[in-house]
Amino acid sequence: MDTKSSTLHEEEKMKATSDRIEHSAPVVVDEGLVDEVDEKDCNVFANTNGGPDFRGVSMLAAAVLIAKSQFALGVVGIPQTFHVLGFLPGMIVLCGLCVLCTWTGVVVGKFRLNHPQVHSIGDATYLMFGKVGCEIMGFAFWLLYTLTYGAGLLTVSIAFNSMTEHATCTMAWVGVAAGLSLILGVATRTMKVLSWCGYVALISLFFAVWIVVIACLAQKTPAAAPPGEPIHKDIRLLGKTSSYAAISGAIGTQVLSLCGTASFFTIHAEMRDQKKYVKSVLLGQGFVVINYILVACIIYGKVGQYVASPSLGSAGPLIKKISYGISMPALIFSCFFQAHVAAKYGLVRMLRGTSHLQSNTKTHWATWIGNMTLVIAVGLIVAGAIPFFNDLLGLIGSLLGTSFMLIFPGYMVLYDFAKVDATDKECTRPLLWFRKSIKQWTASKTNLFLTCLAWFVIILGYYITASGVYGTVTNIVQGYANGDVGRPYPCEDNSNS
Repeated sequence: MDTKSSTLHEEEKMKATSDRIEHSAPVVVDEGLVDEVDEKDCNVFANTNGGPDFRGVSMLAAAVLIAKSQFALGVVGIPQTFHVLGFLPGMIVLCGLCVLCTWTGVVVGKFRLNHPQVHSIGDATYLMFGKVGCEIMGFAFWLLYTLTYGAGLLTVSIAFNSMTEHATCTMAWVGVAAGLSLILGVATRTMKVLSWCGYVALISLFFAVWIVVIACLAQKTPAAAPPGEPIHKDIRLLGKTSSYAAISGAIGTQVLSLCGTASFFTIHAEMRDQKKYVKSVLLGQGFVVINYILVACIIYGKVGQYVASPSLGSAGPLIKKISYGISMPALIFSCFFQAHVAAKYGLVRMLRGTSHLQSNTKTHWATWIGNMTLVIAVGLIVAGAIPFFNDLLGLIGSLLGTSFMLIFPGYMVLYDFAKVDATDKECTRPLLWFRKSIKQWTASKTNLFLTCLAWFVIILGYYITASGVYGTVTNIVQGYANGDVGRPYPCEDNSNS
């Protein structure tokens, strides 16, 4: 190679390195000394002696956050899906999604260890599909958690209406929940602080759900059964509905109950010892899976077609008030946790690579408060404009949840097979790294198995997205046509489902 060619090659390599660093530069902290950090560590957050502690989450705290990121809307929505799908198909789908979600959760951690500069699914997409992919998926990530936050507000309004017997306009309760979310959300900038709230939230929701389960077991007849009429629980081993839309919507709801995988990037990025992440995933997911299966089986088995949605209302008015009262810390936490994840994406997106990211500067606080306020405002609009629960969950799960839970973790496996160096041109050019990846698919039995599993979750994810969106949109259109859906920004009681 002549001198000119060699010089050109070095310049290209240096430019590629510069581009990578521009996107994923380690944090430089002005306020507070940075602890000793490996120069090769490109984590977006550094260990610091001052400023907010963005690397303070322990292994157990991470497990709690992982569990609480999923054990919220899902546990109160899953029992109703069994009546649509049938007990056996519903259980098969739920167990299958739980296994796949756990595996993709592990994939997220391994991907971040291989590429520590990744903070969110947007950063991961940047590596695989370039800047355009990064912006699209970054916005989708923000939208997922903003919409989920809106669904959380709706759940809190149901809780307030249940406990107070609809003492005031439903939108007033939504506003109360939004105000609490803004105050608590602004005050909790780090996952370390959130994890302490997570312990309380997880325990409160656990007891609330199991109070309902025990009450359902103790009751001779379902509380929602019409008095004086023959009781027919209509428990279905196999689904009886022929509505493709209803089936797709139910699967979308189950997907939403497990699509907290998207937040695993953020949790992993703030762990003190990121190599312990797999233990956190297994602990958190183990708790979620066991409770999902037991709660869904028991409530549906005892209540059948009389299951409420959310399911905390399945044991009658008194138990409903008690369970919502106990679970209120968890419901409020779910709101500002979802808002926190969305706002944290915006904070990192705007301040990455600057001294303001981990410093208590005016710029830091203005950016954080601005992002949190934006998420709260959009979520508040969503909660009021979309006055239905099941279809909202199904639409969010199908449209966005599958990408983060199934599709992109599958691509991550294939990307890491290519063993792309960050300075190579292949880094963000899909056709080039994909070609390198193909050579490794059959290099070993392990690679072959992982390749098949990766393609399975990718294809399954696309199928659920297409079918789920079709199903939930169809349900929404039919609901409006039949007059089953109320008006936007309603004052009516939404707790009698």
